[in-house]
Amino acid sequence: MSTTSSVSSTTSTTSTSSTTSSSSASLDFEEFLQILATELKYQDPDDPVSGTEYVSQLAQISSLSALSEISTSVNNSAAFSLIGEEVTYSTTNTSGETVTGTGTVLSVTVSGSNTYVNVDGTTVDYGSITKVGSEDTTTSST
Repeated sequence: MSTTSSVSSTTSTTSTSSTTSSSSASLDFEEFLQILATELKYQDPDDPVSGTEYVSQLAQISSLSALSEISTSVNNSAAFSLIGEEVTYSTTNTSGETVTGTGTVLSVTVSGSNTYVNVDGTTVDYGSITKVGSEDTTTSST
């Protein structure tokens, strides 16, 4: 009976650490080592996990982290290029109502992985911008 409860404990701990690793795209090396140590501590000695699986997991974590950083850099560059441009945005206020506005981008603020633009004094998440340019802007291709 004690073997069964030990296996049950092992299963719940392993699934918890797996959930943790898949839910965070910015998992760093220290967190990976903590998860690895926990998995090694509770792994079944009759069915050990190979070392190549751990190396593969570390490579995937590194790739996800690098892709996340690239995505943030691209968003920041695109946001900075909007300074002086007229944009339209759509966002939800604290009452749950959709608020739409139009104005000129005055500045950009980067906070961690979040990018915000200042549209005529209103701080708006970069992802809330729905249109760049005014209704009067036309493109000629003659």
